[in-house]
Amino acid sequence: MNDISKHKAPPQPLSIQIQDNNLIIDWDENPPHRSIFPISWLLNNTYDVHNAEEIEKQVILWNKAWLETNSMQKYDLQSCSRESWMNQLLQLGFVVIRNIPLEELESFLVSLGPIRNTEYGTIITQNTSLAERDIAATSNALTPHTDLTFWCNHKVTEFLYSVTNDTIGGESLVVDGFYVARDFREDHPNDFRILAETPVPFCRVEPEYQYSFRPKNYIIELDREDEIVAVRFSHKNCTPILPAEQIEAFYQAYITFSHYLKNPDYQYRFRLEPGDCLLMQNFRILHGRTAFEATSGSREFRVGYIEWDYVLGRYFYQREFNENFSHNNSM
Repeated sequence: MNDISKHKAPPQPLSIQIQDNNLIIDWDENPPHRSIFPISWLLNNTYDVHNAEEIEKQVILWNKAWLETNSMQKYDLQSCSRESWMNQLLQLGFVVIRNIPLEELESFLVSLGPIRNTEYGTIITQNTSLAERDIAATSNALTPHTDLTFWCNHKVTEFLYSVTNDTIGGESLVVDGFYVARDFREDHPNDFRILAETPVPFCRVEPEYQYSFRPKNYIIELDREDEIVAVRFSHKNCTPILPAEQIEAFYQAYITFSHYLKNPDYQYRFRLEPGDCLLMQNFRILHGRTAFEATSGSREFRVGYIEWDYVLGRYFYQREFNENFSHNNSM
């Protein structure tokens, strides 16, 4: 370990040379110290380019019309490169990967990062037999929402895998929360500010497991540059207990934003067939579904979460250190 505090600031070079595509620097140190930097590494790590900024440039905001015009692609696990579908996940916030056998689902997911453990386990079964426990297991329509709003860190990659899906109805839908929030900001700046500056509790009580979750957070989260970096939205968990003088304005903003999210022009609908896996940024993409007839067939899914940091870290590592990244499949 090189302790930088023991060296001169700034360090002074004795000699600098370029040899075999490497920058070689001998430093004025005791004992002598030499640094060798590949030119390619220096260009990839220049102070003028940062990974976060690079990701921001890749982001494509979309609505229903944009996706229909640009023909959103679904990727076959057996024939696509990991780079191709990961690029779409970063750009659009979601991707559908096809032809994943159920017995290979866990190994595919673990190749991206550790699956987050919850009170229900890691890979959670979802079907109508569990309707008493979770509204998502009913046959009712689900309006656009994000998951885990009642956890301090909801910035995860959510996976939704179709085991069987031959009922009438039950189309999946996704919404780009960043696109909607941008439009909402332009049309209703005061309401936008209320949702971005008013922390509210998101609550969930689990009597069976004896948990009561109640973190406070913002429905629309901004960074220091005032850019939108997260959207949290869930009717069943949002419990806006606020001072009396704030309640009316808050609900006006909340209801208006809800109308935006439910606007069909923002919603992209599609059907997940058996073997399809929907991956999405839970902090950007809201998801839901249309109602389905539970007695018309079989519908079973697997659901779970991987920390977004792991997925993003895997992307950067393979892009920077794996020369075959663009040619490798997802496994």
